[in-house]
Amino acid sequence: MFSLHSTPLGSVQRFTIRKHDGAELEILIGWGAGLNAWKIPTKENNALLELLYGYRDEETFQKIQNDTSAGVKLAPWPGRTNNALWNWKGTTYKLDNNVSWAKHALHGLLHQKKWEFKSFESNEKEAVLTVAYDWTGNHPGFPFPFAAETSFTFTGESFTVKTKTQNVGSEEMPYAEGFHPYFSLGEKIDNLMLCIPNAEKILVDETDIPTGERILETRFENNLIGKTFINDCFAITQESKSSEIKLSNSKHTLSIWQDSQKGKYRFVQIYTAPDRNSIAIEPMTNEPDVLNHHRELIVLKPGQSLELEWGAKISNV
Repeated sequence: MFSLHSTPLGSVQRFTIRKHDGAELEILIGWGAGLNAWKIPTKENNALLELLYGYRDEETFQKIQNDTSAGVKLAPWPGRTNNALWNWKGTTYKLDNNVSWAKHALHGLLHQKKWEFKSFESNEKEAVLTVAYDWTGNHPGFPFPFAAETSFTFTGESFTVKTKTQNVGSEEMPYAEGFHPYFSLGEKIDNLMLCIPNAEKILVDETDIPTGERILETRFENNLIGKTFINDCFAITQESKSSEIKLSNSKHTLSIWQDSQKGKYRFVQIYTAPDRNSIAIEPMTNEPDVLNHHRELIVLKPGQSLELEWGAKISNV
């Protein structure tokens, strides 16, 4: 039913999980363990519908990956860290300013790392690819070692991402994470309906750093995206095992779900890509700049592990 294929993107290691009906899930294991493609056959001439934006050739990848960060895991913080500086227990740490538009540190430390293959298993219903990365703590900006593991479970019409992070150091470790997938339904996002239930928009200042204030989000209760530009973080106000954001057109409904219980993925960042061909829907444990404001910051004791889960499914195919 399922098979695993090594399909390098130039010099970058890539794995493709393939189902017998043609459905595929691509993981850029050599670059942030990024979700790079999700393709499913449809009833319309059995054509493949592409549900994720990703890199199709190495030239494009090398040119735009630093600005797009498509599909990657964001850890040990998601979003922005103000002026690439943060504080913990009376110590100030300096990160690398890795964006041109501000003096911030963006997307954590693992999003451009080469991950390691750990295992692949499959049966008639699903396939599971597990990859891992060990952060040694050798960067002065985050001297806290941890072991990260990510498992991708693929059925064809859905995928689930499970992560496990363990503090392998001798001190308490501040931690946050997210993912950066761009979703598509094969047409301009202007024509799609977006539904964000039970959420509050995080207000930010002129440098895109949260002010600590929130407002109720009412723009997207299954409304047309149209020409609306979105680059906002939202706090999910319900605590449940599966909070869903839905993206739909007249033919298909794409549901992106996340475990939004306390201490899990309580936030989501949404960004409309400039070409309007995809929309980033990013599950996150915290709002941006969490290493400074510490609101709902996760703290792992030595030896303690954190397990998180999110995923997506397509219907009416």
